[in-house]
Amino acid sequence: MKGQAIWALCFFSFLSGLFSVHSIVLWANLGLNGVFQPFLSIGVSFGIPVWSYLLITIFMTLAFLGAAIHKLVAELSTKALLAQIDARMNNLESVQKIQQQTLESLQARVFLVDESLNIMLKDVTKAFSRQEELLKQVQENLAKKFDGELSAVKASLLRHVTEQNEELKKSNAILEDIFAKKLADAKNELSAPLARLESLMDKHEERNKKTEKALLKQEDTITELRSRIERLELTFVGPKPQLSSQSSVEDVRGIGESTGKELRAIGIATVGDLLTTDAASIAAKTGISEKLVEKFQSRAQLAMIPGITDKDLLLLEEVGVANRKELAAQDPFELGKKINLIVRTYVAEGKMSEADRPTIETIDAWIRFAKT
Repeated sequence: MKGQAIWALCFFSFLSGLFSVHSIVLWANLGLNGVFQPFLSIGVSFGIPVWSYLLITIFMTLAFLGAAIHKLVAELSTKALLAQIDARMNNLESVQKIQQQTLESLQARVFLVDESLNIMLKDVTKAFSRQEELLKQVQENLAKKFDGELSAVKASLLRHVTEQNEELKKSNAILEDIFAKKLADAKNELSAPLARLESLMDKHEERNKKTEKALLKQEDTITELRSRIERLELTFVGPKPQLSSQSSVEDVRGIGESTGKELRAIGIATVGDLLTTDAASIAAKTGISEKLVEKFQSRAQLAMIPGITDKDLLLLEEVGVANRKELAAQDPFELGKKINLIVRTYVAEGKMSEADRPTIETIDAWIRFAKT
């Protein structure tokens, strides 16, 4: 009930505070001499001066607030609470005294244990000292016995070793005589076959030298024939293209395993299939963009021209030659100038070597093949 009374007083003080704020607002609008007409729920209305409404609300607010504070302070400063605090303090003091007594008794017991441990340590040290003396005596006795027995064993071992050395010397001398005789007999038996073998080896070596000379001559002729065949192939056959229409679609530069799977799924397995299918149709059936499909087709066209490698394809793309038709429309000297500039840059950056620079004749051959 006490808590409910505090809550009710606080609530009424809050309401009276709101009424005070309302009276201040009316004062600001109507002035102190103005008349305020409250409207009750029963439909009755009457006029109240603003100054009296203000005084009443302020008085009510202060009255309810004071009553709430008084009630709260009275609740907090009760004698019963103080009595509880005193009782708890007394309990704590009694517990502290009990703990003090137990601590003192424990200290006394620890002191007794320390004294008993000291006595035990003294007894143990005495026992260890006695055992050390006994061990020293036992070690001395064992050392004396062991030295005597060891000297006797050494003497007997020396006698046995000397006897065995003499027997070994005799057996070694006998074995050396037998081995010398056997070796002489074996030399006499093997001398004639060895002489025949040496003569055969000399003849065989002479034959090997002759065959080696003949083989060297044959190698020279073979290398000369190979170089002639290569020159003839270059003259009449010409360079081979990197790709053909039957090449796999993954052989086109830039088409990996995943892109190749997508293309094969719609029936494009070879370079010929890629070149003869519309780029927009390929892009619509796969997740590849139309521009990328056109780029793959342009690379395949250029790779089918004889003599063009992957590095040459890169150079042609850098100078803006995208397909076979654009390559056929180029002038070899102008195209060579553009490619030369790019090759210089790549050589400086370490991406290419001077050996990768195409000659004017090579570029002219590309253009001729592109036109045909």
